[in-house]
Amino acid sequence: MHNEIITIGPVTIYGYGLMIAIGIFAAYFLAEYRARKLGLDDEAIFGLTCWAVAAGLIGGKVLYYITTFQEILADPSLLLQIADGFVIYGALIGGVMGVVLYCKWKKLNCLSYFDLAVPSVALAQGFGRIGCYLAGCCYGRETQGSLAIVFHSSEYAPNGVPLVPTQLISSGLNFIHFAILIVFAKRYKKGEGQVAGMFFALYSAGRFFLEFLRGDAERGNIGALSTSQFIAIFMFLFGWVLFFYFGKGRSVKSAAAISIIGGADGPTSIFLAGKAENKEKSLEREKKLERLKEVILAEPHTLEEVERYLVERWHAEILENEESAWQEEALRTSLLLMHRPDLLSIPEPKALKRSASKKEQMAFLEQIQKRFEEAEKISAEEFPIDFRVYRIKPDKKHSQQAGDDASNNSHLDIQIEKKYQKLQVSLQYEGNEEKELFDKIIRDIYQYYGVTEEDKEKGTERFLILANILEDM
Repeated sequence: MHNEIITIGPVTIYGYGLMIAIGIFAAYFLAEYRARKLGLDDEAIFGLTCWAVAAGLIGGKVLYYITTFQEILADPSLLLQIADGFVIYGALIGGVMGVVLYCKWKKLNCLSYFDLAVPSVALAQGFGRIGCYLAGCCYGRETQGSLAIVFHSSEYAPNGVPLVPTQLISSGLNFIHFAILIVFAKRYKKGEGQVAGMFFALYSAGRFFLEFLRGDAERGNIGALSTSQFIAIFMFLFGWVLFFYFGKGRSVKSAAAISIIGGADGPTSIFLAGKAENKEKSLEREKKLERLKEVILAEPHTLEEVERYLVERWHAEILENEESAWQEEALRTSLLLMHRPDLLSIPEPKALKRSASKKEQMAFLEQIQKRFEEAEKISAEEFPIDFRVYRIKPDKKHSQQAGDDASNNSHLDIQIEKKYQKLQVSLQYEGNEEKELFDKIIRDIYQYYGVTEEDKEKGTERFLILANILEDM
């Protein structure tokens, strides 16, 4: 519609270039943020982006020259029009080659960084197609439909003619692809390379059908199909091969539990559990460890110090009501079964064999149930524990930190039992913002609590909990 956004003296800002720039910057910052969350090298994202953009521009231009080869033969001066004419598939292929070369140079895992990059690519394409709409390129066929758009001053699309809004349809599809890829990468991914495969399949499928609505002729043809449709068939197959191959019988990542180890004089090391699959993974872990050393507190604390920290840092209040009494009874039962089985008359049942009959299985479960019921009846006098519940509610101060209006029903309970050195957490929340705040508090408390060398050697509960909490950092 209006490609010239603003002119200041001799400088004119065009909508197409502006949207391309917005897309690139959005893609870059998203990739950098996700790299930190995934434990990848976020410092490599700038170089990766530069290489991908540069190679993408070259690839897009080369494929444009190929598709307009006959016109260039007739008028070689077209080769000098550097600013005009790009083919998105060429840009994708070039961008892929740029990522591969950069990862090889920096000794990074290509598949990991492809999976990181493709949601950002989809996001950038969404903005880029808005730029196409402003410039009038990549326009659609003539139509009498109610959603038609009419250009009046475009240098590319026919002016005064109602056209299918292919640019906006493509933009919407790209933003949908972006959302699908982000959700899949976070919740359902089973192997490195799957997200990249899904991107190629989704984009090529959408592009194949969108080509039927395009009206610009300078796209080349291979038989009855446009050049883009021809490429889309192979890219679609390639994408699904990647998706299924890398998702079959593979895990998302090797174990990467993170914790701090300390003795009486403080911490001695920070470590990552699990074995690195290759040299590239090992280098990534080393860089991740360096970042972790900057955020994990330096000294494990006692439960008494944790209690003071809860009150002073997070304004926790001791909970004294029926709910806290129920929590104490539940913990007493659990501790009694683990530490004082001698107080029970019902012995612990022997482990079942795999060949156990259904009758033996039922008898086993019945004995477990009776043993649990007996443990519940043992009083505090018979089995005393040193128990407190500290409740943290997202009050105004916490809500400002989280950027949301907290509900009075939301709370985080820290259960502390000092006799047997237990620290447990339970929470109730009503929104994602509150959950993010509570996750931050839980991570903060366990980092402050730390673990000792004895915890590591014995694999105690607080060691395992801290390792799990820090795993996603």
